[in-house]
Amino acid sequence: MAISEFRYNKKRKHYAYIYKQSKSKRRNILISSKPTMTRTKKKGVKTTIKNIPLYHHPNKNKDGQFYLIPETYNDEARSFGDKVYDWNWDRNDKRKVKRIKKGRLRSQ
Repeated sequence: MAISEFRYNKKRKHYAYIYKQSKSKRRNILISSKPTMTRTKKKGVKTTIKNIPLYHHPNKNKDGQFYLIPETYNDEARSFGDKVYDWNWDRNDKRKVKRIKKGRLRSQ
């Protein structure tokens, strides 16, 4: 079922945009303040991923440069905070979010 809300992801320590729910799972995209993400795979191999820059943070009161992590996560519903934030995507960022949701946008 479709859902559209912003919550804090306690498991991954980032704000998240939740866009889909099924039973106790939630599909989400994370918002970060760092331009790159380092991931450690098996055998200690590290990979660096460039995050997608946002035009504006969904919270209009925040200043600075923020990024989307170009990956979707499937987390339990209990790993999110109780507070739902009343944020909205900027008109210029909606296309980036849509591409990440469909798995078409990896990095720029």
